[in-house]
Amino acid sequence: MQYRLSTFFLVFVVLWSSLGVFGVGAIVVFPLTVGLAVLVHRVKALWIGGIAAVAVLGFMLLFPLLVPAMASVRPVARRMQCANNMKQLALALHSYRQAHGCFPPAYVADKNGKPMHSWRVLILPYLELESLYKQYDFNEPWDGPNNKKLLADCPRAFACPSDMVANGQVTSETSYVAVVGANAAWQGDKPQTVGNFGDSSFQTIMLVEATDAGIQWTEPRDLSLDAAQTPSTPTPRVRVLSRHGCVKDFFFTYPRTGANVAMADASVRYLPPDALTPKVLPELLRVGGCTDENTKNLAANGNDYFQTNWDNIAALAVWLVSVAWLFHRAVRSRRKAAENECADAGNQG
Repeated sequence: MQYRLSTFFLVFVVLWSSLGVFGVGAIVVFPLTVGLAVLVHRVKALWIGGIAAVAVLGFMLLFPLLVPAMASVRPVARRMQCANNMKQLALALHSYRQAHGCFPPAYVADKNGKPMHSWRVLILPYLELESLYKQYDFNEPWDGPNNKKLLADCPRAFACPSDMVANGQVTSETSYVAVVGANAAWQGDKPQTVGNFGDSSFQTIMLVEATDAGIQWTEPRDLSLDAAQTPSTPTPRVRVLSRHGCVKDFFFTYPRTGANVAMADASVRYLPPDALTPKVLPELLRVGGCTDENTKNLAANGNDYFQTNWDNIAALAVWLVSVAWLFHRAVRSRRKAAENECADAGNQG
């Protein structure tokens, strides 16, 4: 009676853990698992039952776990490529600084102060796009007859892979913008030097993701700090926003909202969702705003900021142990039955 009760309890644990690991797939997994255990118990050649059990159980385990994991590889890769794009832009800004003694201005203005050319055009030579830079005419505005033709040649470094609009076949929009304002890293048409940031370059955001902003890559328009820090005004179209989809596999979950940012020291960080609130974000966008207190939840990059699915991991551990113990019981029972059969045959002889 004790043996039967313990077996019943073990089967119940297998059922519970199967539901935790496979969800509705447990409807198929659980009967197969128990059926294989019965097969191992009844087949006289244990190695045949063992091979069949290992093969089927391996398929049952790997298929539901690997398929979601494989599906999550692409979004994670896009997030990484986005961070790499921002790193490339940040390094180009520093290459410009080394060549000119200062960072490029957010825009080049005409004699009336009207923005004509964007910083994105000024750094083209430092993105190894010298030929595209030479085609740009600084004697006309960014949307002049000649320069308008270059919109279709938007460099891939300005388009986040997760931004479907910026990666369209006929698009010319950028996914990355500067933070411009009196207390921001960019001062409009006034170039900045490293000295302007003091010792806080590693705490100062220069570039942010801003998908769906509708900004052409040559357009001298970016994120205004004044608009970002004024809650009373309507939400500006240019805002910190990314299109990195929610990635959820068996072991980890990556957040949907959040955005990569490039710092003044050329490092790339990741702003988690709770950093994009109207109360927190404006402070972070200021020069030196990413203090230890403000960035206590700030991750090194988007792929480091994830949530571990401990419930799934615990269910998997219980499933593996319980199934292994179930088959151990089946093998032990089969061997004991075989010993009894040999003993009976000996007695009959």
